[in-house]
Formats: sequence, structure tokens, C-alpha cells
Amino acid sequence: MNKQLLNKKMLLNRLVKKYAFILVALILISLIGLGLNIYLQFKISGNEIVTDIAEMINRSIEEQYIEGHNILNELTNDQKKLTSLDRYMNTSISEYLNYSYTQEEKNGSYFFLPSQIQYYYTTNPNIESIMIVLNNYNEFYLSTKQNKGGQKIKGIPKLSNQFYLAYPITNLATLKVVGTFYIKFSSKDIINHLSQQYHSANVSAYIFSNTNHLLFYYNNLKGKKDTKNQMNLPFIEKQTTFINRKEKNNCCFINRLETKKHLTIFTAVTKKSILRHVLGGLQIVLIGSIILMGILLYLLFRTFTNYSRQVSTILYSMTKVSQGNIHTRIDEKNIQYELQDVASGINRMLDSMEQYIADIYKLKIKQQEANMRALQSQIHPHFLYNTLEYIRMYALSEGGEELAEVVYVFSALLRNTIDQTKTITLEQELNFCEKYVFLYQMRYPNQITYKFELVPELKNLILPKFSIQPLIENYFVHGIDLTREDNAIRVWTNVNGQKVEIYIEDNGKGVTTDRLLMIQKKLMNHQGQLSDSIGIQNVNERLRIYFGSTFLMTIQQNREKGLTLKLCFEKEN
Repeated sequence: MNKQLLNKKMLLNRLVKKYAFILVALILISLIGLGLNIYLQFKISGNEIVTDIAEMINRSIEEQYIEGHNILNELTNDQKKLTSLDRYMNTSISEYLNYSYTQEEKNGSYFFLPSQIQYYYTTNPNIESIMIVLNNYNEFYLSTKQNKGGQKIKGIPKLSNQFYLAYPITNLATLKVVGTFYIKFSSKDIINHLSQQYHSANVSAYIFSNTNHLLFYYNNLKGKKDTKNQMNLPFIEKQTTFINRKEKNNCCFINRLETKKHLTIFTAVTKKSILRHVLGGLQIVLIGSIILMGILLYLLFRTFTNYSRQVSTILYSMTKVSQGNIHTRIDEKNIQYELQDVASGINRMLDSMEQYIADIYKLKIKQQEANMRALQSQIHPHFLYNTLEYIRMYALSEGGEELAEVVYVFSALLRNTIDQTKTITLEQELNFCEKYVFLYQMRYPNQITYKFELVPELKNLILPKFSIQPLIENYFVHGIDLTREDNAIRVWTNVNGQKVEIYIEDNGKGVTTDRLLMIQKKLMNHQGQLSDSIGIQNVNERLRIYFGSTFLMTIQQNREKGLTLKLCFEKEN
């Protein structure tokens, strides 16, 4: 090949290098952005984890406290039971049993403390121990899972480093505190929840009493010497200073929660475990990006190499023709796509030149220009509808009934939108709105329900096009809460004498009182000029112009905390 051809190949190679550089740069920038985003998300999740653990433990303690309070109420809810407790502490078990039988014959109710305590172990398997301490005795009652009936033990109970919930025992007659009720629940539920929910994260949790005693301890900090005996409240408080340090063993997210029961809950998760997740996620993304980048570069170079070879073939043949060999033709076997059209055109051109038929050549040029103008003409909307119908029928043939229905609804919405009709019937407007809501429901299938109700006598009511749809769209833009699964919207109509009433109700986020008052004030503004935006004010002004002074739009907050819009006007208008 000549020097000019070589230069063209060099330009093509430079173009390939530029595309490759741009491709690699975009992938690297995206990778860096993705890595930063993942890191920030996991940094946020570290604080969320320790907060969630502390709140979960606090909820468990609150539930246990309520359960213990209910048990105490059952044991001391009348004076006879308090007397029975006192009798148990100052008599032998046989004398107390005779006393219980005597009270049953006398009052018709049987209350025997050991049996009652055993019953609580049956109804609540999480109970580990129950203690009752009365002020006037040097003994206390102790019941455990091994000895559910319990026994009296001399001395005072040893509560240090044991997670007992304490309740005062009050004499209902004198309102004086006569003792203390202690109950200890199993921590297995909390431990199991932490083990299952956070097994992959290095988390720890501690509960301290108001006297700085460790009551509960959980730790899965792998490889960290953080034993129960080493942990105390000052040490945990000291850990908060490590959050901004780079020391691997002490770099933790810390959360401290003071409960209503005067307990301190500390939760921690190591930044090392968070970073491990980050690096693990980045490793997968990095490997995937490298593989993707390699595939894209391979395809890019292969495409340009193939393209370059075809261009070289065409240029070589043209060079031969320019040197006087008019019988040379381009071999079209290895030419593809648009270059094949180019090669074919060149060959036809050479045939025409060889036969000295200039008129035929000019005719072909004109025909090509006519074809180009035809391709540039505007596509009729019916072509789009037919294409959507083909997609729908193809989906049905492949068993995609749901996709076919979505395509059909979308086609109907598109047809209605393109239609230049200014007014439609209320039935047509509501059908259009129902299709609009249906597409949202298909997008969020388990979160949205809807209902449309139209009284028969209003089916043929004429009103401006897009009178109801913007109000429904306003709910999906501003009112819907996609964190819920009970989102609902209802549109229904009513005829009250000569008045037509249209209601749009939802259970969405609603608005503040000040915002609601401002909207109501705008709706009472009787200016006829339309706003540029599609919204409540726009619809209000359009319908007021169309129906006259009898038209009224109101907005109120409903019982579901959402909004109810009411459109009212006289049927005659």
C-alpha cells in the first residue's frame, strides 16, 4: 500500500487508542465512585448496627420488665395474697400448706406460693430465677429452674453481676413498701438474635447496672482478648476515644444507651469488620470491572481491526483503479454491514464508469437521495401503536400475559395522550386514570391498591381532558409512602340533586396544617389565569373556567391521615 493508506491506518489506530483510554477512564472513575459510595454506606451501617442492637436489647428488657410486673401483680393484687406471703415466711412448709387449705375452705380460692411460682415457669420458659425478700425477715425466698417450688434461705440475696429485675412489693392497705420482688430472665433470646442477625460482623454488647456492675455480656470479636472479667464501664467509655484512631484492635463504632430502668447498654462493632465487608465488596466489583474492561477492550480492538481490514480492502481496490486498472472490483465476501453497502456502491459505480453510462449513474444518485429523504420522513403514530401491539402479541405467544397487559395499558395511555381531543366523558377520563394507576401497581405490586367507582348516570358527563389524572399523579409524586405496603387510593362519584360530586381519597403522607391552609386559600382564589405547572391549582382553574361559578374544589385531611379532594359542580353546566 502507498504512504497515504498507511497514514489512514495510523489515524484509525489512534482513534482506537483514544476510545480505549476513554473507556478505561470511565470505568475507573465509576469504580472509584462506587468504592467511595460503598465505604460511606458501610460507615453509616456501622452506626446503625450498634444503635439497632442497643434498641433491640432495650426492647427485650422492657418486655421482660412488663412480664415480671404482671407476675408481681398476680402475687400481690389483694391483701389475702400478701398475708399468704407473710405466712409462708414465718411458718414451716407443712403449716403453710394447712393454712392454704384453710383459706381455700374459707374464701373459696386456693393460693399456695410454691405451686403458683411453678406455674410461672410453665407459662414463661425464659424465667430462670425468682426471689422474694420481705423487710421484716432475715430469710428470703429463692426459686430456680432446678428447684421451681423454691425454698427459704437465710441471709440476704447476692445480686452482684446477676441480671435481676427488681420491683417493690407494696401493701395495698397501707401503701407501704414491705419487700422486694426479683426476677431473672434468660438471655438466650438476645444472644441467639445477635448470633443470627450479626454473625458476620464483629459485635459486642454489655449491660451495666447503675452501680457499674456488669449484668450481661456478649462478644464475637474474633481474635480479641476482651473477656468478661476485663470489661467494666470505664473501659467501655474509654473505647469511644478510639473511633477516630487507626489502631486495628480498638477501632470500633460505639453506642451508649441509658434506659428508663437505670441500666447502661453499650454496643460496639469493629471498623475492621466493616472494612472487611467494604474490601470484600470492592474485590468483587474490581474483579468484575477488570473482566468487563478486558472484554470491552477485546471487543473494541476486534471491531476496529475488522473494520480497518475492510477499509484497507476497499482503499486497495480504489488505489488500483486510480492507477488505471478499471477492471478491478472490491471483493465483497469479507465486507460487512454498511461497508458492504459502500463496497457494493463502489462496484456499481465502477461498472457504470466502465460502461460509460453517465445518465444511469446520475439516476442512481438521484434514487439514493430519494431513498434518504423517505427514511428521514416522520414516522406516523400508528406505526408506534402497531409496534406496541406486535410486542404485546409476542409477549402473549411467549406466555408473558402480565407483560402483554402492561404493554396494552401503556399503548392505551399513549394513544389517549397523543389524541388532540379537548374534552372527553367522565367514564373515559376515569378509565385513563385507572390505567395510569395500574402501571404504578405493576411497578410496586405488593404496595398499592386502588378502586374506581362511577355512578351510571355520570358516564357520559363531558369535562376537559386530564381533569382527574393530574390529581392522582399528585398523590404518586408527593403523597405515596413506598416504605409501607398499604398504600391505597380511591376515586368515586356521587349525584346530590343537581350537584355532581367527584372524590379522590388516599391514605398517603398528608400535609401539615399550615400547608393545608395555604392550599385551601389558593383554591379559593377565583383568578382565571392558568399556571404553567400541572397540579391542583391548574386543575382548579381549568375546571372553574369550564363549569363556571358553580364549580368548587375542596381539600381536607381524612381519617387515614391522607387527603380527600372533592370536585363539585352543577350537572346543567
